[in-house]
Amino acid sequence: MKGWKFWLGMIVGIGALVLFARDLEWGPFLNAWEDLSLGWYGLGIFFFCFSFFLRCPRWKLLVSDLGSVSFSLLARAFFVGMLINRILPARLGEVARCVVLKRRAGLSLVGLLTTVAVEKSFDGLALLTVTALALALLPAGELPADLQPLFEEHRAKILTGAIGVPLALLACAWMTPILLAFWEKRRPTGAEVGWMGRFVRSGIAGLATLRRGSQTLVVVFWTGVVWLTLVLSAYCALRAFGFELPLSAGVVLCAAIGISVTIPQAPSYVGVYQLAVQGIMVSIYQIPLQEAKAFAIGIWALQIIPVGIIGFACLRSLGTSLDQATHVEKELEASE
Repeated sequence: MKGWKFWLGMIVGIGALVLFARDLEWGPFLNAWEDLSLGWYGLGIFFFCFSFFLRCPRWKLLVSDLGSVSFSLLARAFFVGMLINRILPARLGEVARCVVLKRRAGLSLVGLLTTVAVEKSFDGLALLTVTALALALLPAGELPADLQPLFEEHRAKILTGAIGVPLALLACAWMTPILLAFWEKRRPTGAEVGWMGRFVRSGIAGLATLRRGSQTLVVVFWTGVVWLTLVLSAYCALRAFGFELPLSAGVVLCAAIGISVTIPQAPSYVGVYQLAVQGIMVSIYQIPLQEAKAFAIGIWALQIIPVGIIGFACLRSLGTSLDQATHVEKELEASE
């Protein structure tokens, strides 16, 4: 039985796709592809795939306290998860990559899921920063008239908040494992046995990296590099379609895409993704509608298909099947 998130995502995705396609004009749409620069487009694919590869050393650092695992195995498990994220809804790939690693390396599933939660928290902070930067980098006059004067007056504060707010949230996250460790030392004697005690200890192990400031800073560094690479990928996609826009447009695009894919939607982000990109290109950068539609399809293909192909190759190299990788119920039931 498919959950409500699946059906909500399908409804949202199909509805967005209908809105995207309703005013499509095939002639101008196809003409927009005629001058596509394959060099820039290929470079955009490289940067996007590389940004996902850069997430692997970050995840390896987060799982280091759970046990030993080779980088090759971890990277393949990661890309299998990204494949599943592209063909199934509800971010099932985030669980599946942990299940693959548990089966292959014998690590705690709860601990691995905790590291993924930490990873997503860092990405959330990065998205917050990128969104604030995107607002600060919007072309003059693109905000609603009643907000423009206030925004221009406080632009410096917005830029400061783009850095300060994530740092404040990071400090709170830094304190979480310390508080959990304090609880662990003073837990009731009976909490050491049973599934609850094991569950809590596995979760604490998954947060162990954040107890050490130097490792936390390394995770922050990798997160920054990941998102910078994503911006470069978006900029290359813009250049591939002949749009002479500044690098800041890549920041705005990453913020819009990052926000759009957080809501429930159809597999591979079909519909919502294209509508969000089209809206940014038309409303902010005054790109003609049919060219914006072509670009929305082009950057979607750039970001979805290559990573999916890499994930499929990793799936085959692990000698497992998509069905085995996605049936996680038994692993969850048998976990801590």
